[in-house]
Amino acid sequence: MESYLTAEISAAALRHNLQMLRRRLAPGVKLCVAAKANAYGHGLQLVLDVLAEQADVLGVATPQEAVSLRHRGFRKPILLFFSACAYGEGAELRDALAQLVANDVWLTLTAPAEVRLVAEAARHVNARAAVHVKVDSGMGRSGVPAAQVPALAERVRAEPSLELAGLYTHFALADAADKAHTLEQLACFRRAIADCGLRMAGHRDPRAEIRNAKSPLLHAANSAALVDLPETHLEMVRPGIAVYGYQPSDEMHVRLPLQPCLRLTGRLMQVRPMPAGSRCGYGLRHTFERDSRVGLVPVGYADGYLRCLTNKTVMRVRGQLVPARGTISMDQTIVDLTDVPSAAVGDEVEIISPDPADPHSVENLARLAGTIPYEITCRLGDRVRRRLVESFASRRP
Repeated sequence: MESYLTAEISAAALRHNLQMLRRRLAPGVKLCVAAKANAYGHGLQLVLDVLAEQADVLGVATPQEAVSLRHRGFRKPILLFFSACAYGEGAELRDALAQLVANDVWLTLTAPAEVRLVAEAARHVNARAAVHVKVDSGMGRSGVPAAQVPALAERVRAEPSLELAGLYTHFALADAADKAHTLEQLACFRRAIADCGLRMAGHRDPRAEIRNAKSPLLHAANSAALVDLPETHLEMVRPGIAVYGYQPSDEMHVRLPLQPCLRLTGRLMQVRPMPAGSRCGYGLRHTFERDSRVGLVPVGYADGYLRCLTNKTVMRVRGQLVPARGTISMDQTIVDLTDVPSAAVGDEVEIISPDPADPHSVENLARLAGTIPYEITCRLGDRVRRRLVESFASRRP
C-alpha cells in the first residue's frame, strides 16, 4: 500500500547542481558530496547512482551509513565525518572499527587516544586503515586543536597499520557575508599543515621527514566556501546543501542558479463546509470570517511539516495557492479551499514546491519557521514515500 505522501526527487535537478559546483573547481580538485542523514532527507538509496556519476567521495556521519553504502555497491571512497571511536567500547568498538576498516572507509581522528584504537582494529583485520585528522581551526565543535596537530600526525605516521590519508577542517561562518573568521580559520589550518611539514598544494616538503609514501589530502570547503571562497578549495571540497539545490544562506556573495531537488505532495482526504464564525484545529487557533470550504491534508509534524508553521503557510490545489488554517497536527493539516470551489477529495496537494520563488518552497518554509533549509528536508519522516523522477512535471494549468 502506498503512502499518503510522496516526495518526488528530481534526478535532472541533482545533476544540474553537481555540474554547477564542479564548474567552480580547478582541475584535479576532488568533490566529496555530503550524503549523510539519508542524503539530507532526499533518500540516499534513490539518489546514489546520480551522486556517484560525479562525486569522487561520499561523506557520511555514522558507521551504519558508511557500511550501507558499501552494501549498495558504492566502491568509491567514503569519508566518515564523525570519530568512530564513540560507537561502543571494548570488543564491540574494536569490531565496529574493524568492519569500517575492512570496508575501506576513511576514518576521522579527533584525539590522540583514537590512534591506538583504530590501529588495533586495523591489525585485527590485517589491513591498513586510512585516516583523516580533523583540525579545529576555530569552529569550537569537533577536531583536534591546531597546535596539537603535528604531534597527532606523527603518532599516526608511527603506526604501520595506519595511513595518514588526509587532514581537514570545517568552517563555522562561511555562509556569512563577512568572511573574516573563515579566512582566519583557513590561515590557522595552513599553519597546522605547515607545522606537519606539508605544503598547501598537498605535496610533501622535501625538508621534512615524512614516512608515508602518499601525501595527505587537504580539504576544508563546505557549500558556502566552495561558492564564495575559491582559495579554500585546496584538494577537495565537501558540499552538502548546495548539492540538493538550496542556497547556503541569504548572505552569500554569489548565488548559483541551483535547482531544488524535492517536491512534496499529498491528496485531499476530506472536503467539508465551515460556517462563518466557526473555529478549527487544536486550540481553535483560527476563526473563519466567512462561510468556507476546508480540506484535510494528511501531513503533520510527524512527517516533518513543522508545527511552528501554524497559520503561516500555503499549499497548492488545482494550480491555486490555498492557506493552511489552524494548528498543524501530528498527521493532519487543514487548508481553506473556499477560493477553489472545484476542489474535491482525491485532488493532489502540493505541500512543498521545488520553485524557490513559491511561498511554500523549502527555503521560504525555513524562513517562516526561523530555521534553515537543511532542517526542512532532513525532517521528512519515514511515512513519506520518496520517488526518483527525471524532472518535475508542470504543476499549473
